Amino acid sequence: MPELPDVETVARRLRRTVGGRRITGVRVLAPPTVRSSPPRRFVRELTGRSVRTVDRRGKYLLIRLSGSRTLVVHLRMTGDFTLVPGATPVHPHTRVILQFGRADLRFIDQRRFGHMDLVPSNVEFAPVARLGLEPLSASFTLTRWNGMLHGRRGTIKSLLLRQDLIAGIGNIYADEILWQARVHPARPVHRLRHGELARLYRIVRRVLRRAVTHLSRYGRPVGRFLEVRGERDMPCPRCGRPIRAASIAGRTTYFCPHCQR
Repeated sequence: MPELPDVETVARRLRRTVGGRRITGVRVLAPPTVRSSPPRRFVRELTGRSVRTVDRRGKYLLIRLSGSRTLVVHLRMTGDFTLVPGATPVHPHTRVILQFGRADLRFIDQRRFGHMDLVPSNVEFAPVARLGLEPLSASFTLTRWNGMLHGRRGTIKSLLLRQDLIAGIGNIYADEILWQARVHPARPVHRLRHGELARLYRIVRRVLRRAVTHLSRYGRPVGRFLEVRGERDMPCPRCGRPIRAASIAGRTTYFCPHCQR
């Protein structure tokens, strides 16, 4: 599942490649991908609009269009956009094509879970409105972080995955953040000390910033724990003891039982 760094990287790429360009045509090859309206209406309402900019909110892409419309896209597990010459053969997993003159912006999604909604720009899309703080924004301060977690029950892993509290963190980067902070993912939030909370806050921002930078430049995720995560009994990059896996917050979670307390 793409997480904040992945979606931010796609947003920056689209902003650079199609920002300011006019949509000259639309093809819907998989109607279930379009949720906001019937495909014919979707095609009619998109055609002729220009891309003003591309933003990200949590794990959502917000393609801001002329005429006060926003195309809201969730990549889900396997969705992505690729810009190719219009004459390029269509990939079998292509779901929607936005035409920009002689170039196509193609939404390719092998698992078919990705979706699009064309909504008025002046009305906040309900799933987006429910999202919590953006961890890379100026409003995500240590004071707000402490206030958000104060009195909460549950594990720190489950809280990091709460999109209504912090937008964009998923399973993979939650594990990287907790490993770097030396915090066990099953630790109850109310038992974390002030120093641990402050360290977690700093590491959330550092991990996500580095991941966005690295993905944008090199196309690969970055993180010492990410390099071995997913392989049970692999040596921990810090202490060399075996990594363990457990179901925490309903998700398969990898951690080092020696380093993370």
